[in-house]
Amino acid sequence: MAHGGRTSELALILLFVGILVAVPAVQIGVELGRGERVQMTDLLRSMPTEKNLRQFERTLEAKSFFQQGLRPLTQDLLYRVLGEVGPKALAGRDGWLFYRPDVRCLVEPDAPDADDADSPWVQPGRPLRGQNAVRAIVRFRDQLRERGIELVVVPVPSKAGVYPERLTARARGLADPPRSPGQDLIGELRRRGVHAVNLLDCLVGLRRRAPDRLLYLAHDTHWTPEGAAGAAEAVAAEVRALAAGPMAPRQYVTRSVRVRRWGDILEMIQAPSARREISPEIVQCEQVLDTAGRLLVPSGAERPGSCRSPGKGYAPVLVLGDSFCRIYQTREPLWLGQIVADQTASAGPPVAAQPGVRPLLPGSAGFISHLARRLQTRVDYIVSDGGAASDVRKKLATHAEILAGKKVVVWEFAERDLRLGGREWQDVPLPPLLEE
Repeated sequence: MAHGGRTSELALILLFVGILVAVPAVQIGVELGRGERVQMTDLLRSMPTEKNLRQFERTLEAKSFFQQGLRPLTQDLLYRVLGEVGPKALAGRDGWLFYRPDVRCLVEPDAPDADDADSPWVQPGRPLRGQNAVRAIVRFRDQLRERGIELVVVPVPSKAGVYPERLTARARGLADPPRSPGQDLIGELRRRGVHAVNLLDCLVGLRRRAPDRLLYLAHDTHWTPEGAAGAAEAVAAEVRALAAGPMAPRQYVTRSVRVRRWGDILEMIQAPSARREISPEIVQCEQVLDTAGRLLVPSGAERPGSCRSPGKGYAPVLVLGDSFCRIYQTREPLWLGQIVADQTASAGPPVAAQPGVRPLLPGSAGFISHLARRLQTRVDYIVSDGGAASDVRKKLATHAEILAGKKVVVWEFAERDLRLGGREWQDVPLPPLLEE
């Protein structure tokens, strides 16, 4: 009996060791068969610091043969059998889906930021991420004021913050929305004299005045066209109060476009069954055009992620933002959706789909275009998905001409960046002044 027990234990040990050896062996074989560099050798190419090890881990996960081949099948099985939506999503009520980091930023306390020094050791006394954000924002405000430009900060609340009862029944009947990191940031910024827009109060107020108007998409991390337009109205009021003197006037017209959208959270689930079972959302967008019929979208000559408003002269307003500025505004991945109805207003040509080209869904109908329409002036912008903390300012630092003639810079970012980013809130210089 004892001999049989030892044999079983030995068999389990050999099976476990075989699995441990087989996975990297197969991965190495696949990489050699593709003619690629063996990724495991990256461990010997750089110092084993926290930064390098995390980068190695991310690359290993992205290139893993088992990750690419088996994980979707496993996730699909878990979704069909248990309703499991994966590590990046949370299943809410009434079929709503939530982005897990958005929920984490509401319930987790602020944490020390990653150390700027590339060290493998934990450094005591590191500032909290929220403190680094405040420091970076105040520094950016001071840089802009030296050039006579005002800054307006716009933290975008998460869907879970605006619709907590869609996440959990325990939030039903709450008199006020849960406290968010964006609220704490706004309070601290205003104490330091930085102009900030409280979008949480704005969107919650819109909900109460029009309960039937959804402000966030049920299966996406982002807002609906109504939510984007409501946010643009709130920000426009702040910008109008700050702009010194009249801004160059510009008239705009709108046309209605319907878009069928599959949410980005469906892609995060990585379960084909979810895409088949969950119907796309139909959203009604108001596309904004100038009187010449031009969309406020980047041309082929623009730098990646940036857009100069069409027309002569300088735009007085610059928007820096993330995917909340990109949605409905610029080109998006083919899998996200499609236009399902022709434009019904009188201005401008229809937007034709091009095979293999990222579509406009519908284009020029996002927060930025609605801000330009409400301000009745031209607006330039730089957007970077997930990069509103520092990446947009890095792009600005090499794009001096887009800052020319500006009176106000609007800086939008998702409030989860205040809790979950690592080394995101960097000090970035402004571009050099252009010669007159």
